[in-house]
Amino acid sequence: MATTFHPFPRLPSEIRSQIWALAVYPRLLHIRITPKKDTLGNSYLHYASMIPQAELMHVCRESRQLAPYRKAFFTTLPGDSEARYIWVNFDEDMISLQDEKLRGLAPHAAEIQRLRFTVPTGSYREYWEDLFHRFPDTHFKMFTALRELHFALSEGYGMCGYANYGTCHPDNVRYVNVHTGWMLTEAQVEMVDEWAWRKGGLVEDMDNFDRELEWVVDNAITFIEDCAEVD
Repeated sequence: MATTFHPFPRLPSEIRSQIWALAVYPRLLHIRITPKKDTLGNSYLHYASMIPQAELMHVCRESRQLAPYRKAFFTTLPGDSEARYIWVNFDEDMISLQDEKLRGLAPHAAEIQRLRFTVPTGSYREYWEDLFHRFPDTHFKMFTALRELHFALSEGYGMCGYANYGTCHPDNVRYVNVHTGWMLTEAQVEMVDEWAWRKGGLVEDMDNFDRELEWVVDNAITFIEDCAEVD
């Protein structure tokens, strides 16, 4: 079966533009930020990503011109005459960090709309959570266009509490278990915590919990006894 549509160049430019636009999709763009120093001892941040460039950047000149990607996260290495960069679509791509160090995103904080970062593990997690809840208004203040936020967790969901997500509406905040792939809302995480506490930490199946969210939304726990029917 042919995979090439040879008459494509003869289509009206408006239709070709719409086709290229439909070829754009949201990506989870993992970015690694490493503090380094040059030969003079000056500090700088090295940005890198193993995620391949979007396909539209490789099709043809027209697709590259119309693709909604721009150069960002520049790094000039010692000895390089030109800066290295990462192609980003800030409207659709979710910027993902392997740690919690958000300050490294400062150069593009005002452009980032979708953000995911990794919550620390071990003993440092307790320290980080304490700071996170003690100073709730500071963490996402620089992300003035933020509309979606994911917390990536590798151990437990129990970190809910008051937080100011900046411009991101709480309904668009998710807590993601990196091992199971479960993606929960804040209300669902709070219910898991409450249910686990009342059941001695035994929570095995989240599939039937959505109908019990009313008790969280209403800031009441009177409905939790009804969860016994799910057990």
